Amino acid sequence: MITLALLFAMPVFFVPGHLAEEFEFTKVMVLVTGALVLLARWVAAESSRITSAGFLSWLRALPRRIAGAIRHDPLGGAVALMLLSALASTVVSIRPALSLFGAPQSRAGFETIAAMTALYYSSRSLASSPLWIRRVAQAAGAGAAVAAAYALLQIAHLDPLTWSRQSSFGGLLRAGSTVGHANTLSAYLVMCLPLVIWLASGTRSRAGKIGWLVLAAASVFISVASLSRGAWLGLAGVALTALILLPASGGRPSRGWVLAAGAVALVALLLPLVTPMRTQLLDRVHQLTDLKAETTRTRVELWRAGIRMFRDHPGLGAGLDAYVAAFPRYRTTTLTEIEWGGTPAKAHNDAIQILATQGIPGGLAALAILVLGARAVWRVARHGGPELRGAAVAVGAALVGYVLPSLVGFGTVATSALAAALAGWAARAARAPAAHAVEVGGATHHGAPQEGAPVRSKWNLAAGLILAAALWYVLVDRPLAAEMRLADAMRYSPASVQREDFLERAAEAAPWDPRYRAELGRAFFFRGLSEQDPSMSLDLLSRARGELTQAVRTAPENGENRILLASVLSTQTTLSPDRYPKQEVREAFRSAVALDPLSPVVLVGATRGLVASGLDQDAHALALRAARAYPGYAPPFADLGAIALEQGRNADAADTLRLALRRNWRGDEGSMASAWNDLARANLALGRYREAMDAADSALAHNSRLSQAFVTKETAKRNMEQKQSRAKK
Repeated sequence: MITLALLFAMPVFFVPGHLAEEFEFTKVMVLVTGALVLLARWVAAESSRITSAGFLSWLRALPRRIAGAIRHDPLGGAVALMLLSALASTVVSIRPALSLFGAPQSRAGFETIAAMTALYYSSRSLASSPLWIRRVAQAAGAGAAVAAAYALLQIAHLDPLTWSRQSSFGGLLRAGSTVGHANTLSAYLVMCLPLVIWLASGTRSRAGKIGWLVLAAASVFISVASLSRGAWLGLAGVALTALILLPASGGRPSRGWVLAAGAVALVALLLPLVTPMRTQLLDRVHQLTDLKAETTRTRVELWRAGIRMFRDHPGLGAGLDAYVAAFPRYRTTTLTEIEWGGTPAKAHNDAIQILATQGIPGGLAALAILVLGARAVWRVARHGGPELRGAAVAVGAALVGYVLPSLVGFGTVATSALAAALAGWAARAARAPAAHAVEVGGATHHGAPQEGAPVRSKWNLAAGLILAAALWYVLVDRPLAAEMRLADAMRYSPASVQREDFLERAAEAAPWDPRYRAELGRAFFFRGLSEQDPSMSLDLLSRARGELTQAVRTAPENGENRILLASVLSTQTTLSPDRYPKQEVREAFRSAVALDPLSPVVLVGATRGLVASGLDQDAHALALRAARAYPGYAPPFADLGAIALEQGRNADAADTLRLALRRNWRGDEGSMASAWNDLARANLALGRYREAMDAADSALAHNSRLSQAFVTKETAKRNMEQKQSRAKK
């Protein structure tokens, strides 16, 4: 019941409006909770063994048991090797806490890998019943049905919820449903497709057959409409795998079945072409062979970064799920200009991701899982009973549907959980594929007893439950409490006391996560900037400095947090130059830039912080570096113009600011308003009063509360009137 409930919940469960991340985080929390219940049962069984045999006898027998388990289930041995590789990579990670819990954008840390491992072994044990694979397919199919139904509502613009973040292409919103994103939704539906078709082929009920076929057609339609090239690759792989495995299994579907299934598939594939998404669909198809497409170039850059990361950390990788922490060293201007801002958490290729974050042991374990999984499926397809052979075709196609999209994207908790369960069944079925007596259609079945030692007493069970509860408190309760407080904090303005209170509680719940301390420091910083009382402002800045120092200590590789800390130091230097030396500010900005030397956020932030501290020479050098790295980006040119203006080089300032205002601001309206204001000041100093007034008007258009622009405009207007008056005389 636990395993099937998890398989159904993974694509379905989410919490709209209650957390900052409503999808993957909550799914992982549910998965880990279920895995801990399974762990409690396993601990109870193993403690029962110890009670019966004695600890020393149990310990002496352990190597023999492990060797026997690997001999009977080499795929399970490869799964165990992957778990050990993940553990080792977590221990030596550049940030172990990040590797344990997973990156916020990814959630593929050690707790998730361990939960997937538990799901594999649970499914392998339960697969001693020949009914198990049908139950797995039904649970996954039910989850796919819910996800597909909600996706169809979104495609029809009938979504009852309002989303703050949605994926789009060419102005077309892409349905993410209960999975969270169009790419991951379509990857899950593609993976479930062969299982759904297998269920339809083996269902005696006409209503059931029609229901499963409707779900199959909807899955194909949604996968095409998702505009996900990874899903399209998966569809091709599913079809090809089925064509290879079906003859090998001796299966020959009836002609009527083939015609019906083909007609349904053709309609589902072609239907999007007669909908309003036709233009976007054809554009996406064109991108399949367009190596210059932005999404293609993005993936190539991410793959290159991952390969370089692996070369630098071949032993155990940079750390499990630590791609996001290691990436700044491998950032390129090409990638930044394609996808502006942010730091990617994934290599968008699971093979490269594993090598980059787990090194050679992780790569070997993944390869072993791939080869041994294919071997197990092939063996069942060739030598199993009639029902097992049909199931093997569906499972093999589903696993290929999992692997192929992951080569241009990444697995999610929904797809990976299903893959773990299917692999567990294949491993058990391959051990004795002819041992099951099965009747198609759900008659009485007989199978081998389920694996695992019995639980002999309530004390053994209590020991397992106590351990699981302790782990649940650390792995689920504390992160969940922190995320809930973060969501509460985001409902208040950046400079509000309520926001600070919730962030403080979030930081206390999860002190290993630097995000909460960083956000709390940012909140104190913003309030300090707006505070009119100098002593109160310095106190708030001191509190901001303390929180950000802790955030930097927790994540020393994070350049953006260091920039924020250095900006606080810069403000303290401006308000109290005697207490806070400029040299400390200079070193803080230098260390931040050294960690992330090509981040435009870091470069521009450091430039402006140095200007505020009066370190114009250092600021000028960084602004030049940013302008050379990103010649189409406006803020570095604006900063160069602002520095020239402060140095009294008004003509140079005006020329540089005009260059800035013709470039891309990336939505930074505040900086654009400041640049127009600086241009107005430069023109005023040069006696170009009309141009100064026009520039001031542009500044006020972008920021009506910019009082300096209003003063500049009035001064220019008065000077121009005086000039005209003198000319008349």
